[in-house]
Order: sequence, then C-alpha cells, then structure tokens
Amino acid sequence: MFWKKRRIKRRRLPLERRREPRFADGVEIHLVSKDPADVRGDKHSFYALAKDVSPSGLRVESAEQIPVGTVLTVKLQSPKTRKDIRATAEVKWSAPAGTGETYEIGLEFVETSVHSIMDFIEHIYKA
Repeated sequence: MFWKKRRIKRRRLPLERRREPRFADGVEIHLVSKDPADVRGDKHSFYALAKDVSPSGLRVESAEQIPVGTVLTVKLQSPKTRKDIRATAEVKWSAPAGTGETYEIGLEFVETSVHSIMDFIEHIYKA
C-alpha cells in the first residue's frame, strides 16, 4: 500500500466508580448522628438538601461539615410518594461547596433494610 494508516489517539475518560446512576433531587432531609451522644445526652441533628440520589447513596449539601466515617440516620418525607423514608448511611467524602460556606457530602447506605431501599427507588423513579 502507498499510504500508512494513521493511528488516532483516544482520550481516556476518568473511571466512573458509581454502581448506579444518580438522579437530581432537591428534597430536604434530616440527618441524625448515630455516634454516641455528647455529654449532655444530645445527639447531633441537622438538616441538609439532597442534591442527587441513587439506590446506593446520595449527595447532600449541608451547612455542617461531617467527618468521613460518621454513621448517620437519614430521614426524609418523599413529596412524590408521601412516604416517610428512613435509612442508615456512612459519610464517604466531604468537600467545601461553591463559596465554602456549605459542604457537599457523599453518603453510602449501610445496614439499611430492603424495604427502605425500595422506598428510595420508588422515590427516585416516581414521576
């Protein structure tokens, strides 16, 4: 042949580590630390905004910074299904968001019943 085949360099895309697709969400959730109560007997409790959600976890935005490894009870009332949903999740990562006044936090569901996961799936996919 009179010509050479040109090799096209292909860019490698970063690996996606998520097991399931995430769906945008804007539901307010209540987070309660499952760590032992402090000296006064209070458990740490605060509200956050769910940014996206999947059957295996969610990303939230909070005014509170939560250390990686913290186990939380996640509570929300789905506006789509009108169900109260409760799950247990572990903080997998935390980073300052936008202006640095809030934090984005990645939560993975752990020790959560199949019933609760099914409620989350119904919340995600119900139009």
